[in-house]
Amino acid sequence: MKVSKLIRGLGALSALAAAVSCHSLDVTNPNAPSSKILTDPGILKAVAGGTMRKWFNAYDALEIAGVLDVQALTLASSWNNGNINSYQHINIGPADTVASPATWTRPNGWYNDLASPQRSSVERWWYDMYSVISSANDALHAIRVDNVSLGSVAGTKSAEAVAQMMQGASYMLIANDYDQGYFLDEKTPVEDLPTLARVSRKVLRDSAVAMLQRAAAVATGTQFSTDPAWAKGIGYTNTQIAQLSNTLAAFTLAYYARDAAEAATVDWAKVADFASKGISSGTPVSLQFNGDGSSWYNDMDGWFTDISTGRVSTRIAHFLDPATQLDPYPLGVGSPQPNSPDKRLGNGTFGQADIVDVWGTIPKTATGAGTYFAYSTAGEIFRPDRGYYAQSNIGVIRFDESGDQNYDFQPGEKGLATIMIPSTNDLLWAEALLRRGNAADVPQVVALINKTRVGAGGLPAAAATDAVGSASDGDCMSNGRLAKDGTTCTLWSKLLYEQDIEYLQMGPVSFWHQRELPIVLATAWERATGCRRTGCTPNPNSIYNGPRYVQGLIPGTAREMPVPAKELAVHQESFYSFGGSLQPKAPTP
Repeated sequence: MKVSKLIRGLGALSALAAAVSCHSLDVTNPNAPSSKILTDPGILKAVAGGTMRKWFNAYDALEIAGVLDVQALTLASSWNNGNINSYQHINIGPADTVASPATWTRPNGWYNDLASPQRSSVERWWYDMYSVISSANDALHAIRVDNVSLGSVAGTKSAEAVAQMMQGASYMLIANDYDQGYFLDEKTPVEDLPTLARVSRKVLRDSAVAMLQRAAAVATGTQFSTDPAWAKGIGYTNTQIAQLSNTLAAFTLAYYARDAAEAATVDWAKVADFASKGISSGTPVSLQFNGDGSSWYNDMDGWFTDISTGRVSTRIAHFLDPATQLDPYPLGVGSPQPNSPDKRLGNGTFGQADIVDVWGTIPKTATGAGTYFAYSTAGEIFRPDRGYYAQSNIGVIRFDESGDQNYDFQPGEKGLATIMIPSTNDLLWAEALLRRGNAADVPQVVALINKTRVGAGGLPAAAATDAVGSASDGDCMSNGRLAKDGTTCTLWSKLLYEQDIEYLQMGPVSFWHQRELPIVLATAWERATGCRRTGCTPNPNSIYNGPRYVQGLIPGTAREMPVPAKELAVHQESFYSFGGSLQPKAPTP
């Protein structure tokens, strides 16, 4: 993996970012540009634009986004690249296919001590986001306080809007994933840094939302296009920056919730308002950049679009085709080729004949091939001692432009890298409307769900006459039945199914979403015996399609991260953590 460890602190406030190497908030940063340099329009433009690359590379980092999504049972892997194996364990034997998932727990919380190499998962977003914040603060201070111009109103406003958006997006990650953090912006005096006190995640959330709304306002006020170099060949108009800022604000507010109880307190009307102005409104836009596998990279592509290293969890695979794909993975047996009514999986064929020997794929057929997912006959690609529950026959190939697992494209972290897509905004918007609870919103909810349910999946349309249901329904499977008990699907369950599919590989969004939902376990209404192939021996005690996880985080999964031990050590504070045998989170602020 191409995971950069370099923190490029820029500016007087970058001492926070420099803590990754200097271990102190009050160490002078030798790389900090002088105030004279920050008046140079070229340098200032580079500082503002550089916030995007740093944030892009960190947002989809395997060692944290990958870890979280595997814990959420949306993606699957048990290699220890990015510390995935260290955090994906379930407290059962690696071949125990009898213990009910109702008894499953995760034994490992966050490793947050200086002796543990796995602490890098806790550190990654903390130090990278404060590095982005530092650079954004420098740019905003130069523009707003020192009145530095980039030569034109449009150029200056583009730098201001992007720096403001990245400042807010960075606080979004801190607020949504850590129990507390530091707050500093372009107005924070340099002399205050050594004694800066941490604030609650709630303060950081509210600050992030305010910053993102200011970014939208700046972008709305002046027509501009960003420098394409800031996203390695992709420019954004001022309208698109406003849309992106609104979607980021919606995600900040909605997915800040650590559990279902906190989700009930979210201002969902405000989430709906933000989403209504987000990346699926007007002319839709995706947040993307061009990866080169080196300086610009997307780990979620490099690890999970490559179906030899990452797969889709069997929890999701079973929803896609309950007739063929068992959940959990049937050890030593696997699941056969799918025939899903959802066109995103279809018959699972993919690629050309030349990759069959390596990936176990079935060459793409003229009709029926999936658009998002591929089937592999090689279901057990991970070490068996790391748990059968990590294995899967289904890989995600949605973003593979090569259509053939070519490492010159997304499997090699090259080509178009996707961070956020319009459907994620649509589905969050639909969730906000459902949670708001107004009957008049139902037709709009139906339309939002059907954009992907019908448009991408080819499934029967959701209807305004469907029962609304609740978040406790769990997913509606592609066969039109609730995964939990086989009863009739509801609007909520159809939405949850779409979110499970469309949120895949979108950074930590799958985890945030599962975190805010109530735990739902299936009854044994569709219990299988581990047999979907001829010649296997039925085991009536197996749990396949029985009392498995339908929704929510397995107990013992940490619901937020602590302040990194490296940071605590600077201040001679005690180390602490969450998850495993410890509390899953700090008290709600």
